[in-house]
Amino acid sequence: MGQINTYDSAAEAEADRAQQKALLMALNAWDRALRRDEAGAWAICGKHGSIHTWGNGKCWALYVTCNSGQQWTWAKKKLAFCSVTQDAEEEGVLRLDQLPTPAQAEAIRDALGIQKRREVSAGVLERLRSFAFERKPGSEPTLEPNIGLGERQPPVMPILVQTPVLDPETGPLR
Repeated sequence: MGQINTYDSAAEAEADRAQQKALLMALNAWDRALRRDEAGAWAICGKHGSIHTWGNGKCWALYVTCNSGQQWTWAKKKLAFCSVTQDAEEEGVLRLDQLPTPAQAEAIRDALGIQKRREVSAGVLERLRSFAFERKPGSEPTLEPNIGLGERQPPVMPILVQTPVLDPETGPLR
């Protein structure tokens, strides 16, 4: 089963993805949040909703789902810098007209359940890179036929002999 073609051209899809990447960076969200949705459109997805481009190249639509009406009310208050375009009992769509400030980005991540990008210092990043590319002595592959066994052979297990079941009237059962 293939994806639905949401975009008219590859250029349109790439422009949409570029707009989403800019928002992803402003949100300081992890890279895996940006992916294609069921319809094949680029979306930033979280546990409680998703973000799509508005279609004009400048704005975004935040789809927020909540567990209760009160939670939705609080989410709207937290996201007061967005304008509500669809308002249901426990969910809705808000319009974001510009890239968010760091405080707004935190509110968006929290409301939609989007994971924050992991922050790693330069020293830790360099140490991780050195571990990833470091070759340890003896890590070259060997061509021994019994790697890990040495000279030992696996223990031999005796074969169990099954005794025939006897029927009191007819004798052994087969």
